Amino acid sequence: MKRRLIALALLAALALSSAGCAERVVSAAPADDKPAANTVTAEGVGKRSTAPDRARMDFAVSARDADSKTALDRASAKSRTLIGALRRAGIAKADLQTTDVSLYPDRSATGKVIAYNAAIGVRAELKDIADLGKVIEAASRAGSTDFSGPSFYLSDDNAANDEAIKAAVADARRRAEIMAIAAGKRVGAVLAIGAADTAATPLYDTFSARSAEMAKAVPIEAGQLDASARVRVTFVLQ
Repeated sequence: MKRRLIALALLAALALSSAGCAERVVSAAPADDKPAANTVTAEGVGKRSTAPDRARMDFAVSARDADSKTALDRASAKSRTLIGALRRAGIAKADLQTTDVSLYPDRSATGKVIAYNAAIGVRAELKDIADLGKVIEAASRAGSTDFSGPSFYLSDDNAANDEAIKAAVADARRRAEIMAIAAGKRVGAVLAIGAADTAATPLYDTFSARSAEMAKAVPIEAGQLDASARVRVTFVLQ
């Protein structure tokens, strides 16, 4: 009987001890919550204009015949002549690309096929914009009757984009300072920053023509490309 009472007493003591431990955990004081620092967030926009150093031109040759194979063969022969002329004008083989091959029928009012039209497109990448006039003239003499462009772009737009981002961050700080002064504060360190859109905007299809005569003495002006950036910056207010 005594042994049973002793065992019950030990169990009760253990239960009380466990309850005491649980109570201490629940009643533990929470960590101190520090108030968030005063901040100001502003968006900035930056832009840098840069002269392009590359250009792209699209040319095409076509043929028409009552026989579909003959039409395609004639267009293929013209395409080879065009490519040869572009190569002699200084365009490297790696910078020439066939962009389109098409063959479609012409039908009469009754639906009968009266002829087939074949066309082949060739794209030329120019690493020297000064060669544009020479390349266009060579293509027109080689039989290209459909051409469009030029499209101007940068071979490496990293520098222009970097400058646009710097200008955007400076613009964000300027706007933040205006808001801070209005609130009787000063702009401190950068707390967070993120870049949104950053891109160089190319110029497309400055002119297009459908005859060799129109390609003669065409004035080409490369203009400028705009690299733009938008950022969002959060500053600490002091």
